[in-house]
Amino acid sequence: MSRLMRLLMMGYCLTTVLVPVFILNKLFFLPLFLTSLMLMISKPVKTLAPLIVLLIFLYGFVLSFSGDSDFALGRQMLLGGFSLFLVYVIINYNVNMGAALKVSGVTLALIMCSLSFMLMVVPGFFLADLMLDYYNSNELGYYGVRNFGNLQLFMLHHRSSPFLLVPLSLFFLDYLKERKSLTLIFIAVILAAVVCSASRALMAMAVVSLFILYFNHKSWPLRILMLMAITPLALFVIGYLLAETSVLSSDEQSNNIKIGHVISFFNVADWSMLLFGKGLGSYFYTEGYGSVVSQTEITWMDSVRFVGIPFSLLLLSAILFPVRKIFASPELRPTGIVMVLYLLMSMSNPVLFNSFGFLVILWYWSVIIKGKNDVVLVKLPREEL
Repeated sequence: MSRLMRLLMMGYCLTTVLVPVFILNKLFFLPLFLTSLMLMISKPVKTLAPLIVLLIFLYGFVLSFSGDSDFALGRQMLLGGFSLFLVYVIINYNVNMGAALKVSGVTLALIMCSLSFMLMVVPGFFLADLMLDYYNSNELGYYGVRNFGNLQLFMLHHRSSPFLLVPLSLFFLDYLKERKSLTLIFIAVILAAVVCSASRALMAMAVVSLFILYFNHKSWPLRILMLMAITPLALFVIGYLLAETSVLSSDEQSNNIKIGHVISFFNVADWSMLLFGKGLGSYFYTEGYGSVVSQTEITWMDSVRFVGIPFSLLLLSAILFPVRKIFASPELRPTGIVMVLYLLMSMSNPVLFNSFGFLVILWYWSVIIKGKNDVVLVKLPREEL
């Protein structure tokens, strides 16, 4: 039974990350969810966090019927909340979520890098065109060239690309503990996929994550030397980005859109919305898009619109519980660092309240409840999930 649950969880993670728009992950989800319900009834519940999140989403869903809302988005968020109950299967059957996320991340990165290589090096190759047609017709992401002033980047952005931050960090932690060349190769592949995604938030958080995790791994004398070396380099990079690119410019299209979202949010904010919200998927006009929308790229601003400030804070608390325990433990601290960075990335990207975002939350919860990180990667093909 344990082996079956681990295989099902691996299948669920892979299909959720690779083909999130298909029904395939639902086929893996159903037996896992039913098993979770039986475990909730038959065994002591180790955490109420999934129930808290679901009840907040249910409140927002019911509230959405009182106004003009995107019913499909509200239903998607509500149903997605049920996936968090899989934490009971993960804990009771000792599923190694770290391994599941690493395998899923490497698989996604290999696909992205392979397709990117074929499109750039052998344009017109039938296999590349076939994969790209499949990619576009199923709306799995975006393909093209992204401009930042004088800086141009090739872009193959899969829907689940932001998820790569977590497996990248986990492989890096493995490498810090056991200097395996295979692990280093996986890190390089994921980093290449991160660059191919052309996502500024993902690329920035990937660099920050690797630096902070390495910083946390070293002693204080080495940390001081690292800060002395990195500070001028960081200032140089920021200066270059400001002078030679539009990455940090308010006139850059994506930045301008986000600024428009924030301005529009404060234009419609009132005490009722701030306290109680307007419901999941509630519509509002944003200057960013110049149209009425139900969701923006700024996750926590949308959360306030949907369920209000009090429930948004409760939602954040349920996701992060108990953060003091995490940062007080040297073994668990890296997990807290990665989760906080992922939450920071969600400040400007919709990467949390969706299928792959819930996988990240499940991984984080599993580490907290177990009170330890899973065994480091040694031989990936034989690693037990």
